[in-house]
Amino acid sequence: MMEQGSLALINGRFFTSDDERPAATAVGIERGLVTYVGDDLGDARAAAGQDAEVIDLDGRMATAGLIDAHTHPVFYGGSLANVDIQTGVSAVADILARVQERVRTTPPAQLVAGWGYYTLGIAEGRPPLRWELDSVAPHHPVVLRDRSGHELAVNSFALQLAGITRDSADPEGGRIERDEDGEPNGILVENAMAAVSRVTEAAQTVESAEANLRRAIDSFLSFGITSVGEALLSSPEIFQLYQRIQSEAETPRVRFNLMLDHWEMLEPVERMGLMSGFGDRWLRAGAIKFFIDGTEGQRTAKLSEGFADQPDNTGMWMFAPEVFRKRILRAHLAGWQCAVHAIGDAAIELTLDAYNEAQSELPRPDIRHRVEHASLLRPDLIQRFAEEPVIPVPGARFASNDYPVLMEAFGAERMRWYQPWNALLERNVPVVVSSDAPVQSPDPAKNLWAIVNSRSEFDRDVVMQPEERISLAETLLAYTRNGAFASHEEHIKGRLAPGFLGDVTVFDRDLAVMNALELDQAMVELTVVDGCVAFRRGAI
Repeated sequence: MMEQGSLALINGRFFTSDDERPAATAVGIERGLVTYVGDDLGDARAAAGQDAEVIDLDGRMATAGLIDAHTHPVFYGGSLANVDIQTGVSAVADILARVQERVRTTPPAQLVAGWGYYTLGIAEGRPPLRWELDSVAPHHPVVLRDRSGHELAVNSFALQLAGITRDSADPEGGRIERDEDGEPNGILVENAMAAVSRVTEAAQTVESAEANLRRAIDSFLSFGITSVGEALLSSPEIFQLYQRIQSEAETPRVRFNLMLDHWEMLEPVERMGLMSGFGDRWLRAGAIKFFIDGTEGQRTAKLSEGFADQPDNTGMWMFAPEVFRKRILRAHLAGWQCAVHAIGDAAIELTLDAYNEAQSELPRPDIRHRVEHASLLRPDLIQRFAEEPVIPVPGARFASNDYPVLMEAFGAERMRWYQPWNALLERNVPVVVSSDAPVQSPDPAKNLWAIVNSRSEFDRDVVMQPEERISLAETLLAYTRNGAFASHEEHIKGRLAPGFLGDVTVFDRDLAVMNALELDQAMVELTVVDGCVAFRRGAI
């Protein structure tokens, strides 16, 4: 059984996220629940029960199980199996060579998919165009997704399957890029991806989705992630897949908090009368999810003033603001927490306004609506987060991993307020951590490094926002206690305290005594979920 386990962890450096006992050296877990936190090794063993395994942590740091609040697990699992078009890619030719290699082992007409190209690292400053992909894959649909997930590069076969021609109009909230003659060049942005996405979804079987989800779960556990936010569930079949996997008591699992796509799921849950919180400790329906704008790299985030390098462009609404307001109100009235993808300051402002209007219509105490990413803020918006019961969910590495792109897009003055961790925390806003995997790795070492140091990963001598650096302890609280608060689960997880779920993340060293600039070298040694060892790296 991989649930309701019993375990004693001793000689550790426990960061408990519990104000009443912030530190300890021993933890006892019995039948899936924490039963002891303190410094007496004998008491920890006794509290875990006579037959419990005893693990000596030998001075390693341990925390409550880490919570990655916003990911895309099925996509992430798929990215681990698809063509790698990110690692070691420096030119279009590198991507073409990898696509060609996959084509050799793929039957004709079957999908060749890749994830993770990043134009900043490509010499040409762009992905392959359709004609270049045609040269290596004339008989396969090729669909390559950029790292942000907001842009596709596809070949002619894929465009044909999707029905996209030179006569196709740009959809609302999307863009079909074209050559000088008006011919689609294979690059699709935002909602223009939808037709191709339907093709790729049709090619995905329940079996392949299951393999992707299981691959993602194994990866999360290897990184010490014990609770995961699924940020866009839109398929009944995938919902059933989650239910089936989460019912397997013999299999190592993480806990999932689901965000349901408003286009596909709002009407069904209204009819059934389901509300936020339906489920159990393994699988829970958390929020209704909305997209209102795009992203920075594609210059589709919705801004109050133009991009620094495109002054006439203020980005895109993914759908009409008046429709957005009405659907937020519907979800709120139906008893749901709402979670809105909003990156630009205009999108964030509209989201906060919509939440206020919904609360005015039906005041709901402690609803905790969320803004996913909440990236480009302003001082007035920061103050609104402090005054209004709304939770920002920034991406841990968005700034450090995209710094040159962000500086081009926003300029130094606006970049000062990009995901300002310290400004929010000092106003007691419960900021949480997310990786947005596969957009970024769920590896907590990389995420801790990015948040604590606020440095560019392209030039580690560059401190991006010195005013916004926060401590390791504050970051771990965001990764644990705040993550639980954002999903209304702070009474059962996010802390190491008696009665809480027996989820623990153990690193391979004591992070508190490390040089902060070396945090990304740490690794997770042990992952405990529900009192059971779900991942063990070494001989610990």
